[in-house]
Amino acid sequence: MSDIFEEAEEGLRQDRWATIAKKSAPWVGGALAVALIGALGFWGYTSWETSRMGKASETYVLAQEALTKNDKAAAKTEFQKVVDAGAPGYKALALSQLAGLAVEDNKADEAVKLFDEAAKASSDPLLTDLATLKATFLLMDKVPFADVEKRLTPLTKEGRPYAALAKEALAMAKIQKGDLQGARGDLQALAFSLDASDPLKQRAQMAVALIDSGGAEVARQAVKLPEVKAQPQMAAPLAMPQQ
Repeated sequence: MSDIFEEAEEGLRQDRWATIAKKSAPWVGGALAVALIGALGFWGYTSWETSRMGKASETYVLAQEALTKNDKAAAKTEFQKVVDAGAPGYKALALSQLAGLAVEDNKADEAVKLFDEAAKASSDPLLTDLATLKATFLLMDKVPFADVEKRLTPLTKEGRPYAALAKEALAMAKIQKGDLQGARGDLQALAFSLDASDPLKQRAQMAVALIDSGGAEVARQAVKLPEVKAQPQMAAPLAMPQQ
């Protein structure tokens, strides 16, 4: 008799699970479909992004080769193609190169605009901070100190790739506005900074000595930052300036 009850109970369990399975099948199937679509979408996006990066890389090399041959018109065309492709890192690099070419053509305002666009094109501070720094170099003699300070201060934070250069630029801006003591304090700190390169430390020490001797204008020239130019020799990402 117990066997009969056990068989009946087993049958009820099977019927119950079959009913649950039938009811849940559409939901399970839908979940699997969503998961599959998500996986395929991710794979498709990754493939598209890889393809876009590859094309941008190839076009960037073509642009660099054109620069090597001093064919600026072709270089600009190829760099613009890289920009239009939209791959963030290469877009930032291409915009910076176009900005450098604009500087060579004495189009400072256009160069600043392009550097600012480059600073927004990527999330990599090696590219964005460098673009902002170069744009600021071009603006230092043209805009109020407050504008220069607004641009440079974020770049001076700990861990930023060009913090020492940004601090030096900010000190120069202070000299230009007549804040010699403020500049001296910044330069004195740079002269003993572990993050600053030896050449930068030497420039800072020289500037401090000149400020102390009363040679403010000479000090301004001593900390004058390098001009921003295109770099036609590079066939890969831009060389970073020595700190």
